[in-house]
Amino acid sequence: MKCSCLAVVLCFVFTSSPLFAQPNVGTAALTFTTIDVPGAGFTDIWGINVAGDVVGNYGTNSSDPHKRGFLYRNSTFTTVGYPGAYSSSAEGINDSGMIVGYSEFSGGSSAFGFAYDGSTYTPIKDGSNSSTVVDGINNAGVIVGGTGTIFSARAFELVGGQFKLVRFPGPNVEAFATGVNNLGVVVGWTGPPYQAYIYKGGTFRNIDFPGATNTIAWGINDRGVVVGWFFGAGGNCNNCAFAWKQGKYLIFSYPGAIATSAAGINFSGQIVGSYELPDFTCHGFVTSPISQLEF
Repeated sequence: MKCSCLAVVLCFVFTSSPLFAQPNVGTAALTFTTIDVPGAGFTDIWGINVAGDVVGNYGTNSSDPHKRGFLYRNSTFTTVGYPGAYSSSAEGINDSGMIVGYSEFSGGSSAFGFAYDGSTYTPIKDGSNSSTVVDGINNAGVIVGGTGTIFSARAFELVGGQFKLVRFPGPNVEAFATGVNNLGVVVGWTGPPYQAYIYKGGTFRNIDFPGATNTIAWGINDRGVVVGWFFGAGGNCNNCAFAWKQGKYLIFSYPGAIATSAAGINFSGQIVGSYELPDFTCHGFVTSPISQLEF
């Protein structure tokens, strides 16, 4: 079956034998559904809530600096982005439908985050920093992201209107908190090289994929399943997505893709992300729920 880039279509079921010999690495059996914004040259998906609403961004091609954010709900696409912005991305959505993301201004030299309730955009900016990027939100309204400049950032949690830095271990140029669940557990990454972490109450745990040179964690649900992607591991899964829980990894990749990244997961275990095909086109996806029995 051939995938259409202009509609939501059921494309493939993916299963395979494990590619890594470690006892804590398995392979997820997932059904992928492609989601492409009609007429777009690329579609990236970053977040999903319990109702299956997804958010992301799109543009004319993968190098297009003028990204537009979107909400996909009930088979309808709606543009999301701060008014007058140079570029926008919708990054997260909670179960009440509050959307968070960020917009760039002045040709991309500055950025600030936003929260959008369907009618009003509320700007999110950390002091005089030239860049505040917002990536995730939970049902209590806790927001996570990175703040600093376009070229460097420190991770933060925004709780009750107050910014609190998340100080990931080790020296790093970039650090972003990208997901937070309703239990207050945060995931994020630092780099380069890129390392993935899970964090709560001042305690960090590194969750780099075994053997990979770079790992990025992006989303987490209330069951403690973290999703992200890794590269530099070699073999047949050099640039693949993963799900992690309590030390076990499940890897997956869109069939025929040269790269697959997972960015969000809801309570039922549906995963969203993006994949790139050999023709360098980028597409969004949502999966069937990942089985808790696989962990």
